[in-house]
Amino acid sequence: MITRAFDRSAMSWSYEMHLQPMLSATDIEGLPFGSVFGSVPAHTTSKRHAHQDGEMFIVLAGKAVVLLGDEERELGPGQVCYLSPFGFHEIRNDHDEPFDIVSVYWEHIPSAVAVLEKAPPRDLLADRTLVFCPPVTPNGGLHLGHLAGPYVRADMLVRALRSMGREARHVTGTDDNQSYLATAALLRGSTPAAVAAAEGDGIVATLATARVDVDRVTRPLTDPGHAERMRALLDLVKAAPTVREEERETAYCPTCDLSLHQAFASGACAHCDAPSVGEICEACGRPNEARELLDLRCRICGTEAALRTERGLWLDMNAYADELREYLRVSAAAPDLRILVERLLDEGLPPYRLDRTTDWGVDLGGGRALDAWADLALAFLDAARTESEENGPARIALFLGYDNSFYYAVLLPVLAFAAGLGEHLPAVFVTNQFLHLGDEKFSTSRGHAVWADEALAASGPDAVRLALLRDAPEGRVTRITEERAGRLTEDPLYLAAHAWLDGFAALDGKGDGAVPGTGAWTDAHREFYRYLNLTTRQMDGVVLPEAFSARGYVELLESFVKRCAEFRATEEVARRVPSLAEEARTSLALEYLAAKVFAALAWPVTPGIAERVWEWLGLPGAPAREADWSFLPSGTRVAAPAPARAAAVPAASGRS
Repeated sequence: MITRAFDRSAMSWSYEMHLQPMLSATDIEGLPFGSVFGSVPAHTTSKRHAHQDGEMFIVLAGKAVVLLGDEERELGPGQVCYLSPFGFHEIRNDHDEPFDIVSVYWEHIPSAVAVLEKAPPRDLLADRTLVFCPPVTPNGGLHLGHLAGPYVRADMLVRALRSMGREARHVTGTDDNQSYLATAALLRGSTPAAVAAAEGDGIVATLATARVDVDRVTRPLTDPGHAERMRALLDLVKAAPTVREEERETAYCPTCDLSLHQAFASGACAHCDAPSVGEICEACGRPNEARELLDLRCRICGTEAALRTERGLWLDMNAYADELREYLRVSAAAPDLRILVERLLDEGLPPYRLDRTTDWGVDLGGGRALDAWADLALAFLDAARTESEENGPARIALFLGYDNSFYYAVLLPVLAFAAGLGEHLPAVFVTNQFLHLGDEKFSTSRGHAVWADEALAASGPDAVRLALLRDAPEGRVTRITEERAGRLTEDPLYLAAHAWLDGFAALDGKGDGAVPGTGAWTDAHREFYRYLNLTTRQMDGVVLPEAFSARGYVELLESFVKRCAEFRATEEVARRVPSLAEEARTSLALEYLAAKVFAALAWPVTPGIAERVWEWLGLPGAPAREADWSFLPSGTRVAAPAPARAAAVPAASGRS
C-alpha cells in the first residue's frame, strides 16, 4: 500500500501556487496518470497556462473561480472539473482561505490533436485588430534598420489579417515632440519644426513606397488639436494621488543653459556601461535619470554636466506595480520584454518626471513642456480611444523595438492606470531587436546606414520587404552587409517565385488561356491538394499576433514555392501521356490553384507580386486566403501569362 498526505510544509512554488507531488508512474509502474496536491493562497490568482494533457481538479477545501478560456465556474469542496488539452486556465481565489485541490493529469495525444484540429489558427483571431507601431522620430530619413523593426512586420500582420477576412487597421506616425528632434535641429542650425516637417514628409512617403499602408497617421505638428488633447489627458493623470510636484536635482549644461534630459544628455549607462542618453539605455533597455549617467556631458557642446534644482511633476510608478503585474500576466509579450519588466518590477520602479524644462514640446507654461515619452504614451491612448469610438472596440497589438520596452510596457500602462484608460492598452506586444549593418547598429547621426528610399529605388518594394522579413531581428540581433543590401533581388525565394510563375506561360497546351476543370485524381494529386490546405493553416498560425514570426512565415513560403515547383516537374511528363488526359486536367487545375494560394499567402510579404498574380487569375479585390481552397472555375481565362519580374519602383526620398 502506498499513501500520500496533504502537507503544506512539503509544497513548492510553481505555476504561482503551492504544489506537492502525489502519485505518478515513478511511484507505481504503469500508472496512466500523474497527480499533485495543490493550494492557491488567499487573494491570489494562479498562472494562466495550458498543457497538452487533460486535467481534472478535485476540490478538497476552500472556494475559488476556475477559468478555462472564456468560461469560469466557482468551485467548492467535493466538486470536480475537467480541463481539456491546450485550454488556457487559471484559478482565482478571492477568498480569505486557501483553495486546496488534487490535480490529476494524463496525456492522450489523439485528444490533444483533435482539440487542435477543432480550433484552427484563424478561429483564434479577433474580429477587429488595431496594429500600432511607435511613431518615427523625424530627425532623419528611414534606413533599412527602421523598416526591419516594427514597420514592415506590422504591415505584414495587417495584410495577413485582412486576407483572412478580419478587420485590421494600422496606426503610426511621426514623433514630432521628441528631444532627439530638438537636438538634431540645434546641431543643424535649424528649428525643430522645420526639421520635423521636412523629414516627416519624407518618412511618410518612404513608408508608402515600401507598401507599408497606414490607416491613421499621427503627426502632432500638423494636428492643431494635439496639444490641447494631451494637456487634457495629463490633467487626468495629475488628478491621481501618485503625481506630485517636487524639486529635485537635475543634470544641467551651464554653457548651453540647457536642462540635460534624454537626447540632450550623453554618457554611459550605470547598469551596463554601454553608451547611453538620458532616461533610457538602448543596450539593456533600463531606465535612468540623465544625472545617473557615467561621464555625463552635454550632447550639444560636450561640456561636462553640472547639477541644478528643478521643479517638476513626478509620477510614483511603483505604486502601480501590482496593477502592472496583473496587466502583464494577461497580456501576450515576447520573452525579452517580459524579462526586462519583471526585473524592473522586482527592483522597484523608479519615479518618472512627466514634464521637462525645455522650450520644445507641448507647452505646459512656466518654461516647461510635456515629457516627450509621456506625450508619446498619451498620444497612443488618444489614438486608441478615438479608434474605438469611431470604429468600435478592437484587440490591440503593438509592434516595438526592444529599446522602447520600458516606455511602452511600463510607462504607457502606468499612465493609462492613472488616467483611468486601461481598456485602451495593448493586449499583445511584438518586439524586435536591432538589424545591424555589418557589425554595427544602423546610425542616422553617423551616416552608418543603407537608406530605405535608395534601396527601394534600386530593388523595388517586394525585394526589400522580403529581405527584411527573412532576416527580421526577432528575439536576436541580425545583420545585413552593404553587398547584400545592393543585391536584394537575388534572394532565393524572390528568384524561385518568379521562375515558377514564369513557367505558367508554357502550361496551356491549347493556347486559349483557359483553366481546365478537374478530371481523374491520383494519390499524388490528393496529397498535393492536402498540402495546399495544411500549409495555409501552418502559415495562419505564425501570423497570430501572439505567435507572430516573420522569419518563420518566409521560410514556410519559400518551402511552398519549392513544393509547387517539384509538383510541376513530376507532373509535366504525365501530362504528355494520351491515356492520362483526365489526370492531366486535374494536374493543371491544381497548378492554377497553387498560383491562387501563392498570391494569397505571399500578399503580406510581397504585395506587388501577389496582386499581379491575383489579377492575372481574374480574381477580384485584394488577395484572400480561404480556410479550404476552392478551384478556379473551369474555363476561367487568365488575362496573360504569369507576370515577369517586376521592375524596381522609384521611391520617394525619405531624407534631406
